[in-house]
Amino acid sequence: MSNPGIHSELDTIEKIRLGDVETFSQLFRRYYEPLCMFAARFTRDFDAAENIVQEVFVKLWDGRESLSVEVSLKGYMYASVRNSCLNYIKRESLSSTLERVEGRSNETTTRPDIQLESSEISQTVERAINKLPHKRREIFCMAKYDDLSYQEIAEIQNVSVNTVKTQLKRALKTLAKSLQYMHIVLLLLTI
Repeated sequence: MSNPGIHSELDTIEKIRLGDVETFSQLFRRYYEPLCMFAARFTRDFDAAENIVQEVFVKLWDGRESLSVEVSLKGYMYASVRNSCLNYIKRESLSSTLERVEGRSNETTTRPDIQLESSEISQTVERAINKLPHKRREIFCMAKYDDLSYQEIAEIQNVSVNTVKTQLKRALKTLAKSLQYMHIVLLLLTI
């Protein structure tokens, strides 16, 4: 018995290769927003993330006749966006990145106390995630924020499913250890 999802995906790829605008539009509508959110975690700039995702779709359409998808179409799209984000980050200068971070931290100083406390907790969690080794952080974010399956992550990262599971387990262990004091802080905030 064959998998109907595979046939559907192969049909979609073939229709795009043949220039079917409606199929391409459906693909765009399905993946545009999740890919932008995925890219924004790399770039930390939603406008840049949108530009990257749009460029990936333009390249896909322009190169549609030679489209070769060796993994799932979803995996192919995420891998393309990931690679484009990494190229974007390489082009960005360190000083412009620091300026954006400083600008964001100034915005949080005008918030009320409760929102500031919540923001500080979120920033602490984000810092802990950012301290994870690069590959582990990527795998963690793909699993927890992009809701990708172990198999999809393995295809995008070009690693085994067991490696994905191991990296996620290690990420969770590291985060639990580095954020264990947050339980005490949260208890104090509720008193």
